[in-house]
Amino acid sequence: MKSVFKFIFIFSFILGGVLYISSCHIKRNTIRIYNDAISKAPYDVIIVPGIPYDTANPEFMMSVRIRWAKLLYEKGVTKNIIFSGSAVHSPFIEGRYMKIIADSLGIPSAHTFSEESALHSTENITYSLQMANSLGFKKVAVATDPYQSIFLSSMYEKISPSLAFLPLSVDSINSFKQLLPYVNVNAAFVQKFIPLEKRK
Repeated sequence: MKSVFKFIFIFSFILGGVLYISSCHIKRNTIRIYNDAISKAPYDVIIVPGIPYDTANPEFMMSVRIRWAKLLYEKGVTKNIIFSGSAVHSPFIEGRYMKIIADSLGIPSAHTFSEESALHSTENITYSLQMANSLGFKKVAVATDPYQSIFLSSMYEKISPSLAFLPLSVDSINSFKQLLPYVNVNAAFVQKFIPLEKRK
């Protein structure tokens, strides 16, 4: 019995160490990425990748992304925002409902746009870059939570080196986890919706 407890203790200790090191790595990298991007601000537009919406239990991470984008707009880091995403895992078009909510929070609607075709993170960027180009925006950054930023920035470092990333810091994320005000997002609802995993 003692050996079982000893194993559990050692395993928990090692797991805790790995998680701590991983957390420190994410913190350091997001600070480096942010500092590099903010030194080149302002941007013509930022891209905010979508996240599934559930009217019964709105995702806190959605609030984090929208509120982070709002702060960047208010600070003059960006002049415009593209919210990106189709109806993927819930029957709401991600880019459209995020724009509706952002507009309700006071961001001028003339400076928010919705990209509504992307089915995953890389398409969020690809299709939003195409939209940015069609709107005449040249200087573009991606603004999202630190975890998605680390994943996407490492992927796009060589593909599109001019694309900047503005991650929210790990230490600040909890202060952005606020319930969003109720907003009617029926305009983003898709009738006869089929989740992505069930589509042929």
